[in-house]
Amino acid sequence: MELSNNICEYANALARDCDIDSTCVFIADKTTKATKIYHLGNFGVDQEVLDRYYRTHICDVDPFTDTSLFESMDGARFHVTNDPALERSRSRAGDYFQFVSQHSIDVVGASTMKLQPRLYLMIGAHRNPYRKRASLPVERLNFGMDVLQAKIASNLLSSLLSGGKGYRTLLNVISTEAAPVDAKVASLSARETEVARLVCEGKQNKEIAWIASLSECTVENHLRRIYQKLGIHNRAALVARMNGVLN
Repeated sequence: MELSNNICEYANALARDCDIDSTCVFIADKTTKATKIYHLGNFGVDQEVLDRYYRTHICDVDPFTDTSLFESMDGARFHVTNDPALERSRSRAGDYFQFVSQHSIDVVGASTMKLQPRLYLMIGAHRNPYRKRASLPVERLNFGMDVLQAKIASNLLSSLLSGGKGYRTLLNVISTEAAPVDAKVASLSARETEVARLVCEGKQNKEIAWIASLSECTVENHLRRIYQKLGIHNRAALVARMNGVLN
């Protein structure tokens, strides 16, 4: 997906206004053990550095996408690099800070928006550490990042709705006619519902165990209870039942 001209113009104007040398926009998918990165926009960052950030797995230890911090947050949050809220994440991010230092990048902060569990929209802001300048206008940058996040999220939604499937899905979600409640599905516990959702996303037991911080044995026990409650016998039937195909 390409960002609209309006978003690119705003990102460049924000960088000039806050005396930022470069910004980059990407989605970090941390639903698997190895982080996946989807670049949406790059404003002044060396492409080779971005490729190396992903290729050498620095993205796995980026403190601005630390699941232990951002999974408990809603909406977009901007953090400067020395924000006390990042202290716990910083202790695990030695390779990240060594990487940006080696490439002469002063990461002044980043805005992180949780799109869904373990899926983050990220906007990083950087300065050249060898240039002398005034102190960072944190409040102005914070506000600008919030506006930029909203613009990009709106752009993502528009792109999703441009396809027939995305549009039909939205209509189903906002339909005023309530869908009939499956009492058996509703009887699942919160943890069982989470496991069922991950199965529907195509995750295997090992992946579910890692994402949900469970043992594989516990995942298997949850699945047995789910099958028993729903009166089904396999993953395919579970997916169909959760999607309302199988009554």
